[in-house]
Amino acid sequence: MKNNIEVAVNCPWVVVTGLDGSGKTTLVDNMEKYFQKKGKRVKRDRLPHDPYLVKKLLDKSSNEYTDRMLFALDNRIFGEELVRWQESGEYDLILTQRGYLDSFVHGAVQGFGYDFIANMNRIEDLPKCQVTIHLVAEAETAFERIKDDPDADKFEYIEYIRRQERETRRGYYECKRKNVDLRHFHEGVHIYVDTTAMTTDETFEYVLERLKEKSVI
Repeated sequence: MKNNIEVAVNCPWVVVTGLDGSGKTTLVDNMEKYFQKKGKRVKRDRLPHDPYLVKKLLDKSSNEYTDRMLFALDNRIFGEELVRWQESGEYDLILTQRGYLDSFVHGAVQGFGYDFIANMNRIEDLPKCQVTIHLVAEAETAFERIKDDPDADKFEYIEYIRRQERETRRGYYECKRKNVDLRHFHEGVHIYVDTTAMTTDETFEYVLERLKEKSVI
């Protein structure tokens, strides 16, 4: 069986992370179609991954600490699935909306430090992604895009989005400056996009160019 490094290279994990309302879903849609047209076998998923956790446990009654515990559990469940997908030989690419960095961003919004989130998630035991695409936008613009979403979760209100914007931007810069608590994310390609004044097509084209520049595709 191939070792984990070889598997990751042959079947990389690409994460689209970032602010709610920044365009993650549409970007993942466009990337999935693009890679499939290139003949790539794409496995698409999203975090939170476990449907029971999302629909039954992560509700408005859960507090911040419970939220962090639930996300840590979900991250581990997803990690086991990810390794299975990569080792199966069925896929050329794993593409997900959100990744492990989101636990750090949302944890920080809820008042927890990066060190606490890293320890709760036992982050050193989880698989690493090879490409992280960070999407952000000005909070008011992002909220305007999602305010009428009938499936909005308990985090999608303007005060939370404002804090999330700050922490999303901070998360990227802390990754780039090699914050020791984010060492799990030091390797790999990082692409940062502020979509405030961009259309979804412009966002996709920008990401595509950066991926080409970095020889990811």
